[in-house]
Amino acid sequence: MKRIRIKDIAAQAGVSTGTVDRVLHQRGDVSAKAREKVKAAMEELGYERNLIASTLAYNRTLTLAVLLPYPETDEYWLAIHEGIQRAKHSLQHFGLNLETVNFELASPRHFAECANRLLSQPPAAFLFAPLFQLEGMDLARQLQALDIPYIMINTRLAEANALCYVGQDAYQAGFLGARLLHSNLPKGQHPLIIHLEQQVDNAPHLLAKAHGFRAYFNQPEIAIPTLTEEITTFDNPQTLINKWATINKKHDNIGAIFVTNSRAHLLANALADQGLPIPPIVGFDPIPTNLAALQQGNIQFLINQHPKAQGYLGASTLSDYLLRQVDIPPDKLLPLDIVVRENMAYLGNLDILVGVI
Repeated sequence: MKRIRIKDIAAQAGVSTGTVDRVLHQRGDVSAKAREKVKAAMEELGYERNLIASTLAYNRTLTLAVLLPYPETDEYWLAIHEGIQRAKHSLQHFGLNLETVNFELASPRHFAECANRLLSQPPAAFLFAPLFQLEGMDLARQLQALDIPYIMINTRLAEANALCYVGQDAYQAGFLGARLLHSNLPKGQHPLIIHLEQQVDNAPHLLAKAHGFRAYFNQPEIAIPTLTEEITTFDNPQTLINKWATINKKHDNIGAIFVTNSRAHLLANALADQGLPIPPIVGFDPIPTNLAALQQGNIQFLINQHPKAQGYLGASTLSDYLLRQVDIPPDKLLPLDIVVRENMAYLGNLDILVGVI
């Protein structure tokens, strides 16, 4: 194939070679009209940038800031971290430096402190999980003021105007969870939403799941009231059992449980260890501890949020935007896969399906 040069693109677009150079390497001011002409010419000519040669030729390294909870927090965040690391390995030759800072999962204050640390030397782009509504929106406003492109994973803040959101549709995930439990709900019993989380009111992804769950049971043809409880201390099995006893006393008609995050195994195992009846449970994510509970029959369904793919696609999508200047869709929604005992052995194939190989 004929090698396409900058002057070929300039001639096709009717602009100067300097304008093409500035568009290709994101330097200097270029009008929106000229930028669109250059991009159209590149597409018409079938131009493909040599990313390695480009970054080496201009001797630059772009820093991509990553803000996530500590990977050792739990297996879910460890999987996201593994996806980030896989992306980092594949992008290291393109002049991209992924700088990761981790925050304490239950601390909005620490989230904000870590965000400010990353912004003290503004990166070329930002990838983060906005687990806290208020602090996530504040970070988004800072990034907009600094004109730093950013992508969100795990949690979508609709008002934040992110370049892209990579993750699941939390509302639909809740709706799906309700549908799964409805078929297992004894007549006259009620489904219970349990948030094993601190500060649920500031956690938009959990609230969206609960909203979708209620929407399913609120349909006129179903019209089954749902119950909701929060358990903010969940790491101690005995504390969980004591809280469960209080909930059971308050609601004597619980027929199924929807756990809004990846901690379903904590409740299921605590009940099993005490020999207590376990209502049908839907939780999230085929992490090892949840899969063990699924295998034992203590959990009936898991909805896979593809944490590894979230990390990988979040970083690789942002790199595509920085290096190739491709148009990025506002959402990259991952599939709502249902995991049961019968298909859990095939989970290794799912990463391939969503692009993590």
